[in-house]
Amino acid sequence: MLMLYAAVIDDAEDMLRFERIYYGYRKQMFYVANVILSDEYDAEDAVQNALLGIARNIKALPECDDALIKAYVLTAAKNAALNLLPKKQRRDSELDIDELDFADGDGVFEKVAMSDDYKKLMKAIDKLPDMYRDVLLMHCVYGLKAHETAQLLGRKASTVRQQVTRGRKKLIEFCIQEGMVFDD
Repeated sequence: MLMLYAAVIDDAEDMLRFERIYYGYRKQMFYVANVILSDEYDAEDAVQNALLGIARNIKALPECDDALIKAYVLTAAKNAALNLLPKKQRRDSELDIDELDFADGDGVFEKVAMSDDYKKLMKAIDKLPDMYRDVLLMHCVYGLKAHETAQLLGRKASTVRQQVTRGRKKLIEFCIQEGMVFDD
């Protein structure tokens, strides 16, 4: 599979960087795409499209900042999935609960995420203030650690942890107000 990408990368050092990205992040990229598309085959297509774009722009990636690279590749996967979404008919609007594996342990937030339609959940997240929306997406959806999220947003890790906690509470309150009630 890497041979496909080698065709667009002409430098051996860049190819090594791409291989580290490919082997280090493709499963997480697949997870992000699969959450959006709810279909493994479509998610795989999205990941391949994202990886091809990354291969074409490998020189533009940050040199050695792993947190920025992770954010970049996961965002590329998300965008590739969103680009495929209008072209694909969604066969099932519900998330497949068996395929979910949230970065954080069990809790009310995860129950909310797993018990309702992804579109409704994302709509609820979009209505949150920016400071909560950004940390919830990076920490809970993309799986970045608090210190990685803090570094990307230019905040303290303790601030990010507090914003995740408050953001979850606000999200749950919003969901309850909208009639999305979940069993404990």
